[in-house]
Amino acid sequence: MNRLFRQRSPLLVLALALALMVAACDGGGGATTTGGDGGTTTSAPQEMTPLTVALTNQRAIQYAEFYAADALGFFEEEGLDVEIVIVSGSSATVQQIVAGNVDIGNPSGPAIAQGFAQGNCLKQLFTISYKNVFGLATPQATGIDSLEGLSGGVIGVSEPGGGEIPLIRAIMASVGLEEGTDYQLLPIGEGGAVTFQALENGDAQAYSSSIFDVASLEAAGMPLTQLMPEEFQYFQATSPVVTCEYYDANTDLLARFGRAIAKGAAWVEANQDQAKQLTRDVEPELWEDEALAEAFWVASADLNTPPAVMEGEPWGTHYRDGWELYLEFASQGTEEEGAIDADAVDLDVLLEDELIPLINDFDLDAVTSRAYEG
Repeated sequence: MNRLFRQRSPLLVLALALALMVAACDGGGGATTTGGDGGTTTSAPQEMTPLTVALTNQRAIQYAEFYAADALGFFEEEGLDVEIVIVSGSSATVQQIVAGNVDIGNPSGPAIAQGFAQGNCLKQLFTISYKNVFGLATPQATGIDSLEGLSGGVIGVSEPGGGEIPLIRAIMASVGLEEGTDYQLLPIGEGGAVTFQALENGDAQAYSSSIFDVASLEAAGMPLTQLMPEEFQYFQATSPVVTCEYYDANTDLLARFGRAIAKGAAWVEANQDQAKQLTRDVEPELWEDEALAEAFWVASADLNTPPAVMEGEPWGTHYRDGWELYLEFASQGTEEEGAIDADAVDLDVLLEDELIPLINDFDLDAVTSRAYEG
């Protein structure tokens, strides 16, 4: 397994049981019973707590753990009535979080950092995706297998303002190549037929966009050589974020939300075929192209895989080194080029870790053995 999902600790079970008893006395929460093994189980509360969660696109494969938490009843078990809404793009998602229009959002690391640097106090509850969401690859037919090989060439990007552009500039600068002098950038789309044709025709010798856009090219039959350097791979991708004010007022609720997502992630990892069927039911149009859907599945699993140095860490543990490297990179250049004030992003505040033990406190076998009935 990629992550370590921990079983219940007796002391934590006792604390949670007492909390549930208090909640029951207040008229909320569900009944707590003792199972034959001495553990506790909790029925769904009579009054569910509403929670609005914003995702940045409708790609069910990318957010399989969220949809599994819903379909398998993990949200309900935690007393949560979750509404999933789609907000187009990470920057817009941060804006909705700050405005209080959604309770929790799942934006990308760059958008989180930008929002924090602009004076918004944010907390990342736990980490789901560890790898850089952007890829860089060349068609194998070009014979290019290094960044230096792109000297004098053209790198295709998604659009003129694509989030991958600052990253590409930094990557190429790391080998002494400068945009406009040693290579050119050319918008060629987001992985569709136009992108495929531009690369096939030689209009661009490489392509950088989201890993899903890059994966779509291979699914369409174009073998690629990946050029993303190792040191740029583990930039923060997407993870749940709330405002500091919301966190302080709803810590218990957020622990329950995180536990539901952790259950969903554990179930997806243990039940790949059923999980694929679940995402097929949520977004059948994506699975009309089986090769594309499978490529997205592989890309999503890779995105969520922590670096080797985190072997044995509990699920959701933050990778601070990746954040620090990203902030170092993101502070380079001018504000017009998208640089941020890295000193304005306080990782001690942003990377909240007190929930990690709580969200990993569940019966792993009971979760992963559950069947999806559609």
